[in-house]
Amino acid sequence: MNKIRRIIGRMTAQGRGRFGQRGFVMVAIMVVGVALTVIAVGVVSLTSTTYSLAVKSTFSANATQVAEAGIETSLYQLNQNSNFTGYGTDQVFFNNATQGKGVYTTTITNVGTGNAKNIVSVGKVYRYGTTTNPVSTRKVKVVAVGTSSPGYSVHTGPGGLILTGSASITNSSVYVNGYINLAGASSIGTSSNPSNVFVSNVRCPLGVSPGSTFPAQCPGTGTSANPITMAYSTKIYGTVCATGQTSTGPNNNIQPGNGGSGLQAGCTAPQTSPPTYDRAAQIAAVTTTGAGNNNTYTCQSWPYNRTWPAKLKLTGNVSVAGSCNLVIRGDTYITGNLDIGGAATVTIDDSVGATRPNIVVDGTVTLGGSARILANNQGTGARFMSFKSSATCNPGCTALTGNDLYNSMNVTTVNVGGAVNLPGMIFQSYWGKIALSGSGNLGSAIGQTVDLSGAGTVLFGTSLGSGTTTWSITGYQRQF
Repeated sequence: MNKIRRIIGRMTAQGRGRFGQRGFVMVAIMVVGVALTVIAVGVVSLTSTTYSLAVKSTFSANATQVAEAGIETSLYQLNQNSNFTGYGTDQVFFNNATQGKGVYTTTITNVGTGNAKNIVSVGKVYRYGTTTNPVSTRKVKVVAVGTSSPGYSVHTGPGGLILTGSASITNSSVYVNGYINLAGASSIGTSSNPSNVFVSNVRCPLGVSPGSTFPAQCPGTGTSANPITMAYSTKIYGTVCATGQTSTGPNNNIQPGNGGSGLQAGCTAPQTSPPTYDRAAQIAAVTTTGAGNNNTYTCQSWPYNRTWPAKLKLTGNVSVAGSCNLVIRGDTYITGNLDIGGAATVTIDDSVGATRPNIVVDGTVTLGGSARILANNQGTGARFMSFKSSATCNPGCTALTGNDLYNSMNVTTVNVGGAVNLPGMIFQSYWGKIALSGSGNLGSAIGQTVDLSGAGTVLFGTSLGSGTTTWSITGYQRQF
């Protein structure tokens, strides 16, 4: 009997052991299953969140692009009509199943009483097929400047206008006392926005040393005929009045464009001298004098914030470079060279109102890098003038003719390059050549010779000879 009990006890213990093992395995399986389920749910949730964020980011980027498109189209309309006040109703930029529906509205308001306007654009993106509850909204604000300048935006003396590479002039009337030479793939105007071009052909006698009668009106025959010369791949779109010009170029290069009249046969362009300035009067009005390398006026050490008071004279060479932030409050006279470069920012102070500061330089004016010169809140820029010449009267020459003018007009005294941002600013090489390269915005280029090269487009944004105003952007701000 006891033996039977012992056998039954062993069998019961073995059964319990096997049941315990099976229970442990089942618990382990359940734990693993729960863990895998949690992981799977997490992966799905993460994937869904990532996808949602990607979609939201795409919609946000598209809304920004829509808002910027509103800025561009409003700027275009503003250049057609300075009284344009913006798009008050939704303008559709795109509407498709991939991007959804993107619309923008814009408003344009004057800044004070000056030549600056605020353009505010609101871009909205909806899911495709809906017109309520936009997925993303973005607002962009820019300041557009249309600063007037004496004469034309591009104005040259007998040295003429030279364009090479793929350089182009847009949004500007062009006035040339001498000649125009276009090479490479350069152009003036566009088919949709033609320019007014005047060439008076006052550059004779031709030669290395033309003599005391230079410059005089060319007879319009022989080598002095056709003051506009163009390479095969160049273009001029607009209304062209050029004394002695009979050719439209080797590839019918002079075209009317949309609204222009092309080459005007037999047209005689009047001679108009570049704008003058009384350098001596500005020097006589100086009330503050400092050295060009004085840390008070140039950024020799941190913090890099400097101010030039009105009626200032700086002796020697002046460099505004690095991360220097300079505020100009009035006329400045520099006896040496002026070099603005690096990432420097020059701002015309609001206190000058609509009175443009004149920066008179006896040496050369050089701008490069990514330097910026910003108009004030009324759209007022500055006028930078180099009075350097090769004549014996340098730098105080008040009149140059003959060989002195001929030699000086071939000397580069203003050099603007890099990716500078200079809307509303006037640059004048009083007796020499102004050379423009790179790309960027420029208010006006005036010189005895204007030489535009490089692969960039220089957008001139000033008052034109027709009396209309061309606007260009000087500030950008994304508000939300």
